[in-house]
Amino acid sequence: MIRGFSSLRETAHNWGIVRYSNEAMLPERFERTSKGDTEISQTKKSLPAKLRTVLFLVDPTKDASEIQRQILLMGAPANSLTQLVNDGYVAAVTAFNAPIKAAALSVDDQVAQFRVAKAFMNETIVDSLGIRAFLFTLKLEKCATATDLATLMPDYTQALLKKVDREAVRAMVERARELCADAGAN
Repeated sequence: MIRGFSSLRETAHNWGIVRYSNEAMLPERFERTSKGDTEISQTKKSLPAKLRTVLFLVDPTKDASEIQRQILLMGAPANSLTQLVNDGYVAAVTAFNAPIKAAALSVDDQVAQFRVAKAFMNETIVDSLGIRAFLFTLKLEKCATATDLATLMPDYTQALLKKVDREAVRAMVERARELCADAGAN
């Protein structure tokens, strides 16, 4: 059992992230708002480092409990998702505002997804290692495609393992791989 997850459902319910119906638990899904997308794409960062990293975890294909699990593994504050919702960076996905999935991503969308994946990897490595991440960030800056980012995944994992516990690294690497796949990595 992963440390700190004995009461994850209770905690998520207490924060209002997960709602219950008569028959089963229906987890909410969240997506970034335009304010959240702007925060990721701009170079001037207005959120604290850990909250900014949590913003990268938000994905409308994941339920709130999965996002909350990753937040706890990374050591971010437990109420991070609630803070992002309250500040307008993230919104709940409903039947009315659910994203429409296109058959294939346009080149612009792939470039945008690549930038998000690259920024996530950069943010997490710098937050974890500080100045020691310099050499890795140089490698990261040379990446021009999502496949390039995917080839850096072993180095990314090893660098994170120097300062972060194994479970947190697993969560970060899992999310980085998802972002690379969304950007078109093979």
